[in-house]
Amino acid sequence: MKPFNSKKITSEEMAILDNNSEWLGIPKSHLMECAGYSFATEIMNRGYFKPNSKAVIFCGTGNNGGDGFVVARHLSSYGVKSLLILIGDPDKIRTDEGDLNWKIIANNLHYSIEIEKIKDSTELTKIEDFIKKDKAYHIIIDGLLGTGIEGKIREPIASAIALINSLKENDSNRFTVVCIDVPSGLNPNSGKVSDTAVKADLLITFHRLKKGMTSSNEYMKEIVEKSIGIPPEASMFVGRGNLIPTLKKRKKDAHKGEFGKILIIGGSKNYSGAPAYASLAGINFGIDLVITYVPEVIADALRSYSPNMIIRAQTGDYLNMKALEELTELIKWSDSVLIGPGLGKQGETEVLFVELLKRLKEYKKPFVLDADALKLVKNHLEMIKGLPALLTPHEGELKIMSNLNLPPYDNLIERSNTINELAKKLNLTLLVKGPYDYISDGKQLKINKTGCPEMSIGGTGDVLAGLCSSFISIKNKPFDSACSAAFLNGIIGEFCKKNLGNYFTALDMVKNIGKTIRDVMNF
Repeated sequence: MKPFNSKKITSEEMAILDNNSEWLGIPKSHLMECAGYSFATEIMNRGYFKPNSKAVIFCGTGNNGGDGFVVARHLSSYGVKSLLILIGDPDKIRTDEGDLNWKIIANNLHYSIEIEKIKDSTELTKIEDFIKKDKAYHIIIDGLLGTGIEGKIREPIASAIALINSLKENDSNRFTVVCIDVPSGLNPNSGKVSDTAVKADLLITFHRLKKGMTSSNEYMKEIVEKSIGIPPEASMFVGRGNLIPTLKKRKKDAHKGEFGKILIIGGSKNYSGAPAYASLAGINFGIDLVITYVPEVIADALRSYSPNMIIRAQTGDYLNMKALEELTELIKWSDSVLIGPGLGKQGETEVLFVELLKRLKEYKKPFVLDADALKLVKNHLEMIKGLPALLTPHEGELKIMSNLNLPPYDNLIERSNTINELAKKLNLTLLVKGPYDYISDGKQLKINKTGCPEMSIGGTGDVLAGLCSSFISIKNKPFDSACSAAFLNGIIGEFCKKNLGNYFTALDMVKNIGKTIRDVMNF
């Protein structure tokens, strides 16, 4: 299981796992329920509550606050009463799961849970006096802020953090401070505090430690890791969670060319469709500019596919060194380069291919090698080691490229280990296509299960290559791009099967890229 899991994760990786769990059929409300329950049982089992002891729970309007609502409910089932302090407006609770649990408490649990809503920092003064006077309050629970905290903390959150720390400092024997998932104000990825943060006696973090978390300091004296029901499949398999962060948004003042520029190099006298499918995939994905460079013999055929296609051509039936100067300038211009669809394996083309690899290295351009380029690179693997490259072979192409025999596609561990070792050896990203796609950069590995047998037709691999280039061109890393492209390509195939039936083409897939993305995002 080594390729799938790491001991510590980032907050971004945790968000991916949450969304992937939902994609697997586990509602986020279930995860929140498990988080609140595991937190409440942990502090109960530690004996923090004496007879008639009560808890103060500070909650924000995000998911961290939602966890706090669940904690309050589970403490009530143990007979522990709570004062729940919501910092913010209930109407601004940001998630459906948080809102669900807020309404349960606010509408029904008036005996065991007292609620105070704070909209202004000045309102905290009376809360401080109330807590100090009622000696039954011994536990302070921090559910104010979750992950992704940067810069100065806004009011009244900053004053709430100051109040928690002040209560503890002024009466350390009385109060124990326990934080939900992360001390509010602390960056869980770096462990740094840019402004202010809650100082916890105990941090109960969920699923796995975050990368910046270390115990025995003023912000986290002790850390406990608790499961919330995220299965290993959420980490092993690519899901909606992997796609979401790679679908970047245009800036309001964006100009043409800022949302990706792709150069596609391919085509030969026998193959005009392959570079067309890859180009149209980029165009329909929404990339600003896609330039397709092909031999003159097929240039007009490509232009006929769509007026959106920008075609550059070199005279002849196959690309050769005559194209090097122009392609060098286009490589400089591009954000990502795709080489291979329909390229051919002529000797003159291989000479050009080697020179292009040199240019890609010189200008530090991320690139994708697909189809014929995978056969041409066989004798030149040393040239691409360690480069920002993504190779997209199917099992047969991988055999030609590396002389490697793979275990069966459904032997998850052995096939994963074999591909992971090759990716590590080459120090680049591999997307090995098949009934299951295996994606590895030698450090991490994911498996994609989306797709359908009806996709085993000409052109679907070219669409995938175009999508890989698209994700890379909008500033995603090759590994993340490969995960999102494989997932999306398979979902597009499933969409076409559902809406068009068992018989569809690669061009049908291209036409339905936007609709499929919309469906996935509205899941």
